[in-house]
Amino acid sequence: MVAHGLGGAGLSNASEAAAGMDNPALINQTGDSVSAAWTVFMPDRAWTEAGTGVEHASDAKMFGIPQVAFTSKINNELSWGIMAYAMGGMNTDYRSGPNFGINPSASSPQSVDLSGMIVAPTVSYAFNKNISAGASLIVAYENFRVRNLFGMDGNAFGLSATEESSTVGYGVKLGVDAKITDGISVGAMVQPKLSMDEFDWFKNFLNAFGFTGDAQLTLPNEAGVGGKFAVGNNIDIVADVLYYQWSDVDVFKFFGWDDQVVAKIGAEFRTSDKLALRVGYNYGNSPIAKGNTTGPLNPALGLGATGDAATFNYPFPAISEHHLTVGLGYKLDKSVTFNAYYLYSPETKIDSTGPSPVESIKMSQNAFGLGLNYQSK
Repeated sequence: MVAHGLGGAGLSNASEAAAGMDNPALINQTGDSVSAAWTVFMPDRAWTEAGTGVEHASDAKMFGIPQVAFTSKINNELSWGIMAYAMGGMNTDYRSGPNFGINPSASSPQSVDLSGMIVAPTVSYAFNKNISAGASLIVAYENFRVRNLFGMDGNAFGLSATEESSTVGYGVKLGVDAKITDGISVGAMVQPKLSMDEFDWFKNFLNAFGFTGDAQLTLPNEAGVGGKFAVGNNIDIVADVLYYQWSDVDVFKFFGWDDQVVAKIGAEFRTSDKLALRVGYNYGNSPIAKGNTTGPLNPALGLGATGDAATFNYPFPAISEHHLTVGLGYKLDKSVTFNAYYLYSPETKIDSTGPSPVESIKMSQNAFGLGLNYQSK
C-alpha cells in the first residue's frame, strides 16, 4: 500500500512487510512484521466500431485484489517471510461484440477472464549493515476463461463456446539493496519469465490464426532499479525504473505487444510522528501501439496476412500509460500503521490502422486500497 501511494515505486523502500513483493532483499529491514491489504480496481474499457462509430463498453468494471505478507528475523543476518498477492489479470465482458468479418452472426457476449495468485516464500541475507540480498521462490496459479472469443462460438476450431482451464507455474525473483550513505539507498531486482504450462485449447485456437509458438500466458522477464533519497528529516523521494520484456512471451508477441519501460517516482511527507502523506506518478508507453500488427493471421478467415494490434487486443486492452497516485499512512499505535492510496489513470486511446471493423480501443482506471501493517517493536 505504501508503494502504491508513491506511484508504485518501492525497490529500495522497506516500508512494510509487503515491500518484499517488490524486492525480496528488503525483508531484512522489516523485522517481525505482518501486512494485509485490499485494493478495489475499477477500469473502464471500450472498443469502437469503424464505420458506425458505435462504442461498446466492457461490463466488467470492478475487481477486488487482496494481498498479505509476513516477515521475521532469524538472526541479525538472516530473515525470512512469505508473500501472497494477485497476478495481473485481464477481464473484459462485452455484452455485444465485433464480428471482424469472420462470422456475420458473431456470438455474444464476448468475455475474457485471466486471473491468478502468486505465493512467494522469501529469504534475505545481510552481508553487513549496509548491503542485503534476497530471493523469492514464486509459485503461481492461473485460471483462464473465455466465452465467444472474437465472436466465434468455437465450432470452427473444435472448441466450445466457453472454455476454461487452470495451470500452475514457477519462477524466482532476486533482489539487492544497498545503503550508499545516510539518507541514500539503491535497490535492484530481476525476475526471469515464469515457467507456466500451456493452455492446449487456447493454443489450438491461436494455431488457426497462424500462431506457432508457446501458448503459455505468463509474466515476462522483468528487471528494475530504484532509489530512496531523504530530504531532511521528514521527506523521502523514491524512484524506480522497470523493464518488461513482453516480446519474449510468444502469445504477447503474436498479439503485437512491444517491450515496455516504466518510470515511477513518489514523495512522502511526514507531517507529524503519526501522519505521512504521499504522492506519486508513473509512466510507461502502452505495449500496444498504433501501427503494431499481429500475425501472421489466417487469410482464410478474412483477416489478411497480418492484423492490427489495436483491433485484436480489444479483449485485453492493456494500454494505460499515465498513473497519478496519492496516499497516506497513519500510526494507530507504536506497532500498527494504517495505509491507504488512490490511483487515477486518465484515458488512453489507441486507433487501429489496418482493415478492421474495430476503430479504436481505450481504457481509463481508478483504484483505491486500504491496509494495515503490524511491526513488532
